[in-house]
Amino acid sequence: MTHRDLTIAEVLRDPLIRQVMRADHISVTGLAVLLQNAARRQDLALSANLAPVAQAASHSMPQADLR
Repeated sequence: MTHRDLTIAEVLRDPLIRQVMRADHISVTGLAVLLQNAARRQDLALSANLAPVAQAASHSMPQADLR
């Protein structure tokens, strides 16, 4: 069995999530904007954290001779 996160569109269509939104007086538009902003911030954070790794990997490292 594989497990994956829901997309924003799937979250907004989920019946249980919609019930919670109604109970909390949260609009579909409001939640969509919140989730899109969170995704954008997460992408930026991941990009910033991966930049040093990508830079280090781009430097040529001596390779061991395994013959």
